[in-house]
Parts: sequence; structure tokens; C-alpha cells
Amino acid sequence: MSETVLQTTGEQEPQTVKQRSLSAVLLRRTLVLTLLLGLVGAAVSMWIDLQREKDAVEVAAREFMSSSAPTAAAAVYNFDQEAAEQVAEGLFSQRAIIEIAIINEGDVMVHRTRAASPTLPQIGTIGEADEIVLTMVLTSPVGNQKGEDIGHIAITVDKSLVAPEIVDRLITFFFVTAAKNVLFGLLLFITTFAVLARYTTALAQSVRDWQPGEGGVKVPSPPSLLKNTEVECVGRRIEQLTETASGVIHDIRVSRDAMADTNTALSRHSAELSDAVRSRTSDLEKANAKLKLMSEKDSLTGLYNRAFLDRFLLKAFDDGIDHRKNPLTIFMIDVDHFKPYNDFYGHQAGDEALAAIGRILKEIARSTGCLVARYGGEEFVAVLSGTLISPQDLAKKIHTAIEAAEIEHQYSTVARRITLSIGTASTLEDDFRSADLMISAADDALYEAKLRGRNQTVNSTPEIRLYAKGKRASVHGLLDAIEACEFEPFAQPQVDARTGALVGVEVLARWVRPDGTIIPPNGFMDTATETGLIAKIDGIILEKVGALLSAYPDVLPRVSFNVTGESFEHDKYVSDIVAVAQTSKTPIAVELLETAFMDRPDARFLWQLDTMREAGIEIEIDDFGTGRTSVLGLMSINPDRLKIARELILPLGVRPEQEKLVNSVIDIAKALTVNVIAEGIETREIAQLLTNIGCPIQQGYYHGKPMPLADFIEACAKRRA
Repeated sequence: MSETVLQTTGEQEPQTVKQRSLSAVLLRRTLVLTLLLGLVGAAVSMWIDLQREKDAVEVAAREFMSSSAPTAAAAVYNFDQEAAEQVAEGLFSQRAIIEIAIINEGDVMVHRTRAASPTLPQIGTIGEADEIVLTMVLTSPVGNQKGEDIGHIAITVDKSLVAPEIVDRLITFFFVTAAKNVLFGLLLFITTFAVLARYTTALAQSVRDWQPGEGGVKVPSPPSLLKNTEVECVGRRIEQLTETASGVIHDIRVSRDAMADTNTALSRHSAELSDAVRSRTSDLEKANAKLKLMSEKDSLTGLYNRAFLDRFLLKAFDDGIDHRKNPLTIFMIDVDHFKPYNDFYGHQAGDEALAAIGRILKEIARSTGCLVARYGGEEFVAVLSGTLISPQDLAKKIHTAIEAAEIEHQYSTVARRITLSIGTASTLEDDFRSADLMISAADDALYEAKLRGRNQTVNSTPEIRLYAKGKRASVHGLLDAIEACEFEPFAQPQVDARTGALVGVEVLARWVRPDGTIIPPNGFMDTATETGLIAKIDGIILEKVGALLSAYPDVLPRVSFNVTGESFEHDKYVSDIVAVAQTSKTPIAVELLETAFMDRPDARFLWQLDTMREAGIEIEIDDFGTGRTSVLGLMSINPDRLKIARELILPLGVRPEQEKLVNSVIDIAKALTVNVIAEGIETREIAQLLTNIGCPIQQGYYHGKPMPLADFIEACAKRRA
């Protein structure tokens, strides 16, 4: 207890009374409030525990995915769909995993999802699904590419799926504690704070009703609970202060005038600040304009980018401009043979070449009024509107400027320097109703320009667009056929013309449609080669041949495959051929087109050949005599056999000099100690002639037409039986 002096009303003298501590009075009630705070702390602790449980779910899922990664990598590496499905099934043993995707270099091998009800009850955001996506890169497990990325695995984890018993315990404890704390709070308010609040309100009412000049405030007596406490002391102090306040009012009024002067000064400073803000805003607007300009330009060439071009063309058509009166022409421009340039000189030189081309096109755009944008990679698009210059003149101007730049290109098949192919589409020729249609038409014309030999301009026509549409349909049909594995291996016999004995078969690819129609290679090979699908077809044929050779061992004396240059670039295809050779009792040979390796087979090509030779695979040169292979090239490849092209065989017996030419090929083979085989034998006379000049191993319609390999093997097996 402390003592204080309380000023009483009337003429009473100040008296000293014992003052009770308000802290002591409220101590017991404060204990209840402390309990409430403790419960809040408990709730926070429970929430933290819940978050830890959710984090534990994530950690468990991540560790489980890590343990499954090697198996998934093996499945991706081997293209084993079943193994990938088993990995996904194993991952689903974790109840928190609701989605799994296994990606093989951009292709989805497995994508599975499942619905899962959250473990938490629906009480606000606590009960919502808490999904995260975990991703892990898959690397090659074996081979020379061990450690290289071959795909990735991604899982979606719902962290809200924690153990139900934990959630039930936390929620039950939370609600029971909340109900108890509400009851204690009500009791605290009724017994203590309500009393204090009523008296405090009475004090406030007295002060509010007080008017300066009427003396001090008459404070009401406090309730017994607050007697002789700091609260009563405050009431008495209010009485004293209000007595003093009347004298202070005058001082306040005096200072009010001084404050008015200060406000005037503040207003002046505020105006100055507004001017500074306006200046800063102007600077920001200029900076934003500069940023907008940067977002419209390609950083390498300085030309407009594709996003700006798309907006420009969209606006040109949305504005409803009559493009017959105001013609619009789109030029699709592509750098010829840019990939060989980039590969030979390096990417930095490739970027410098593109930048140089960009500067040339920018100068042409400045002088002709056209708009030029970089469309992507080595592609550019020019848009000509109006009649300032004709489309023909603009295309000629572009070709001339690029030719004058003389950007060296040793590996171009068109010229010693970089050239451009251009496809155009104009509203002068056709009534295009959208920018997309014009872009597509110009792209079709560009494709036609490349087919015609590159370094030229081709204008879009209905015939070109119809051909391109058919080409796209062919590609779609080819994709469907590959997906359905409609390609079948056919066999054409290779015989010894002296005895008629079968010495081997050449496997030929045929597209067998569901209706039984058989399409020969000239019906799909060009399209497959242009679109890069030929390797997939080769893989289908190889897989089916391998299965037949496993089912019928020791039936055929030798089997040879045609291997395209595209398939030869894939290590997996080479390893698959090696696997067939190592598991099959039938000798295997691969036939390489003479034009596939030209004069200078590179180190990778020769390494692939050595890999196959080590597996016992023989190497043959197909269509020999139609390319430009040198003797040194043959010596570096060291083939086991040369196949004389049918183009050299067919004129035999018609042109006398043709026999000398074939004799020369045979002499080359003998000099290199290489066996020789002739293809395209269609008559008995040609077969006998070739036998006489030293080429008895032959292949052609005279000895047998191609037939399904399965039927051929069965027929051979029956004859042997």
C-alpha cells in the first residue's frame, strides 16, 4: 500500500488516505486473462505442429520419388512403357501423391492422376488442398551418355493429407479450449471490466459535459470495487486539471493564430512538392515509353519481334481496311542452309550473321516503308502495305542486298555465300481474311522456294497452298501409321545365279494399310525423310525383324537392312541393331546409301561402323555408282560388299559401253578385296551376262519379287523341313 493526498470538495482540508493498488485488485482476474493467452499460445503451437506434419508429408514424398528415380530413368532410357507404369504405381503407394508424370525428352510416357479427399475437415483454408509439384531430372544410367539428362519425373503432392488421428486430436483440443476460454472471458467481463467500464464512461460523460469557465469537473464517486484505487485518483486528478484548463484556453487561442501562419507556409511547401511529383511522373512516363519500345524489338537484330508483328497484323485486319485498295503483302524470309553455317562456324558467328542480315533488312525497311520483324531463329517477316514499291521489286532488293553483303558460307549447296529464300502472300492475288491465313500461305510459298532450289522468291498460289495442304495431310497420315505400327518388313531374295542358291535377303519397308493396300517406299520415303520420321519407321522395321529372327533362327543365310543417314545419327538405333545381331543366329548386314556419307565420313560415322563390326555386322554400300564416293572414301569405310546400282544394271544389253562401266565397278571391288552384288536383275540374259563378267551374286525381280518377310521365312522353313 502507498499513500496519496486526495483533494476533497467544499472546504474540507486535504487528507491522507491509504491507496489500494489497482494491479492488486485486478490480479486475480488477470490470471484468467493469462490463461486465455496461454490457450492462444497452445493454438499457435498446434498450428505449427500441423504445418510440421504437412512438411513431413512433403519430405516423405520427395524421398520416395528420389528412391524411384533410378527405376524411372531406366524405364525412360529403355523406352519401357510397362516399367514406367510400374514406377507410377509404386509412387501411388504414398497416399499424399495425387498425380504422376514421367517425361522422356518432351514426350509423356506416363501421366496418371487420382482424386483424393483431404484429411482435414473443411474449416476455412485449413481444410483446402495444399498441392505442390516436385520434379526430378532423370539422367542416362548407362552408356557413353551416362549422367546426361534424358527426361524428368514430376509428382503432385497434397500436403493436407496428414494422419487423421493427429487432426482429430488437434481440432478437439482447439474447440474444447475455445469454449472454456469464452466462458472465462464472460465471467471476467461481468465481474471486473463491466464495473470499470461503467465508471470510466461516467468519467468521460462528466468531461464531455464540462464547459471551460465553469470551474473543474464534478467527478462521480466510484463503486466500492474501485474505491481508494488509482482510478479514483484519476477522477480527482481530472477535477484538478479542468480547473487549470480554463486558464490554458487563452493560451490556446493565441497559439491558434500562430498555427494559421504555419499552415500557410505548409501550403506553399505542398505546392512545391506537387510540382516535383509532376516532374517525376513525367520522367517515369518517358522511361515507360522506352521500356515499351524495348519490349517490341529483338535484342539480336534490332528488328521488331514476333509479338509486335502479331499485334500489327491483327490490328491491320481488325481495323477493317480494304486490302484490295490498300494491298498488303507478307514476305516470309528464311536463311538458306543456316544450320550447316551455324554448326561449321559456331553459334557466335551465326548470331553475327543474323545481326548483319537484320541490319540489311532494317535499312531496306527504312528506304521502302515496309515493316520487318524477326519471326524466330533464322526466319524474318516483312510486311509491305501500300504501293510505294512493288512486292517483286522489294524481293529483288532483298536478294541483291544479301548477295552484296557476301557473308561467306563454305558449306552451302546453293552458293559460296549466304542466300535467302522468300515466300510471299499478297491481298492483290487472293482475298485473305486473316493474318494467320496470310502467314500460312507465305510459309507454304517459302517451302516451295526451298523445293525449287532456294535463293529465290515464290509467290503463293492456290496450287501451292493445295499442295502444302496435301503434304500436311500426308504427314498426319504418316504419323498415324507410325503410331499404329503399320510398316511391315518385306524380303527380296539375293541368290547365286550360278546355282540358284539363296545367299541372303534384303529387308525392305512397306506401308501396309488396314484395308490391305501396300504402299512402296516411293509413296512415303520422301515425306518421312523431310519430316525426320524415317528413323521411327526404321525402328519399327528393325523391331519386327528382330522378333521374326528370334522366332525362326537358322532359317535365313543372311539379312541386310537399309539404314538411312537419319537413323545412323541415333545411338539407340545403332545399339538396337547390335542387340539384334548379338541375339540372333542369323548373320546381319547393314546397307548404307552411297550418298549418305559422301566423300568424307566423319569420326562419329566411322565410330558407329566400328561398333557394328565388333558385333559381327557386315557393312554394304547400296546403290554404288550413283554418288560421288572416292576410292579413299571407300578405303576409310572398308565395306564388306558393294551393291551395284540398278541404274547401272538396267541399260546392260542395250548400250555396249554399259558393260565396260559395270566391269570397272567390279574391278574396283576386286582391287579393294570387297565382294560385289548386283541389284535390279529383271531378265535371264542380264543375269547370265553379269555371271560371265564376275558378278554371280544378284538381286532383282528375275530372282524374286519382295514379299512379306514372315511369309518368306515360313516358306524357307518348310523347304528345309
